[in-house]
Amino acid sequence: MKNMFLNDIDIEIKDIFYSYIKIKSYTSTKNENDASNFLINFFKSIDYFKENPQLYGLFPIEDDNLNRSVSWAMVKGKGPDTVVLIHHNDIVGIEDFKNFKPYAYDPCNLEKQLFNYKDNLLDEAKKDLLSGEYIFGRGTADMKAGGSIQLALLKRYSSIKNIKGNVIILSVPDEENTSAGMRSGVLLLDKLRKKYNLDYKLMINSEPHQRVDKNIGVLSEGSVGKIMPFVYVRGSLSHAGKVFEGLNPLNILSEIVRKIELNIKLIDSIKGESSPPPTWLYLKDRKKHYDVSMPLSVGGCFSILTLNKSPDKVLRDVKNICLDSFKNIVTQMNEIYKLYNKTCEDLPWEAKVVTFRELYKEAYKDCGENFTIDYDRLLEKVIKKIKSNEISMIEGNLELVDLIFDYIKDLSPKVVIGLVPPYYPNVSNIYFDSLDDNIKNLSKDIQTYAKEVFNQEYTKENFYTGISDLSYSSIKNRKSIEESLIGNMAFFDKYYTIPLKVIEKNSMPCINIGPWGKDFHKLTERVLKEDLFNRTPNLLNYAISKTLKW
Repeated sequence: MKNMFLNDIDIEIKDIFYSYIKIKSYTSTKNENDASNFLINFFKSIDYFKENPQLYGLFPIEDDNLNRSVSWAMVKGKGPDTVVLIHHNDIVGIEDFKNFKPYAYDPCNLEKQLFNYKDNLLDEAKKDLLSGEYIFGRGTADMKAGGSIQLALLKRYSSIKNIKGNVIILSVPDEENTSAGMRSGVLLLDKLRKKYNLDYKLMINSEPHQRVDKNIGVLSEGSVGKIMPFVYVRGSLSHAGKVFEGLNPLNILSEIVRKIELNIKLIDSIKGESSPPPTWLYLKDRKKHYDVSMPLSVGGCFSILTLNKSPDKVLRDVKNICLDSFKNIVTQMNEIYKLYNKTCEDLPWEAKVVTFRELYKEAYKDCGENFTIDYDRLLEKVIKKIKSNEISMIEGNLELVDLIFDYIKDLSPKVVIGLVPPYYPNVSNIYFDSLDDNIKNLSKDIQTYAKEVFNQEYTKENFYTGISDLSYSSIKNRKSIEESLIGNMAFFDKYYTIPLKVIEKNSMPCINIGPWGKDFHKLTERVLKEDLFNRTPNLLNYAISKTLKW
């Protein structure tokens, strides 16, 4: 039977949810601070926190140009056992909302407007709209629904006297960008652990889940990793009328793009689950203006999701693909050159692929401190431009590679590979050597409970593939990851940091328990009412109760 403790919690969730949705907390903007203000006012309104003001607050993100903070609160009970609830409060923009932009944060009015537009919606979205079973609007699913559930539960827990264990909630900004909020949240958790002698048993996120079978919900005991390799190609410049006197880097990078985009060989698989294939996110030549010469260099980056692969393994795979692509282009050019000029001679080009670390070392070997002084000076300028939103980290990274080439004596064409932020470690409970029985059997127990109480089936997966802040709940092979990032990510520990040692020290198992949502980041983003107001709060409460042995 349902837990009577949660009677009428749907009313509280509704009050929180519709207020939360109104906040236009666009990611990477000062508007995210509006969400922090909302949360602080929410905590202030609860009697428990009025009496214990030291148990909630804002934890500033260090050196953040938008002055954002992690919003947090803790219900402190007996003993060290602690459950951590996390959700993000930032949202993506509404570029695709057309004339519906004024209603994006007003689900009731948006629903009315969409009714007039229903015949233009995809069949599934139209069916869900007409059913009245979903709430539409920006942030409804991703992820203010899950956040509202967590806040309502925390308020309920604050009313329990002599509660066993502790429940912490972190509401973080910036998840949709580089997870600056969660990376700072890790530091906050470490401080709270030391101050209150906490033992972290479980981290629970409430991202919306998607379903393959509409009748089966999904619980995720981990989260997919994400790596962003960049590829920079330096060619040999020539006039467009003298194509064989140069080497067009666009040709090489185009071949690399074709070989990497949706490459099933780069899919990471473990225990019957697979990551989606990689896709390119950025591609651009380095020319500042038009002229009739081919570009000297081009660059781009792509996203690759991992379940088990390390950054080193990904870079090795990418290096092999780049080398193979480079060789293919040289072979093709030689064949065309011989036909065109009726000759047996080959062009002088040779395939060369180096890592960012290797390129940096080559420049230092050739020019010593003259190089490092100028590199550090440019790095500082680039970071300032990133902070002021003049350029992206991707573009800033390519600027740094441009400079390194100025200090290399070898002028032959090269492909350079490395990493750009963000980096998300792959995490899963399967990587823990030993788990408490309560945690080990948690998904199975939730499945049984959901079937008995709601007649709703759930399946368990080892990885949430939508990318989430759960990536910072634990880490394996910390030292090798750190070494790879330090050597091949220009901004690591200079502008972009991950407290890897702290994560390792506080590593805890995790699970995602969230409502059913659809069409994240789209006009028809929506969340299932039954999950938001009824089912998911009960499942979350059940998971917390099992973990803290209530």
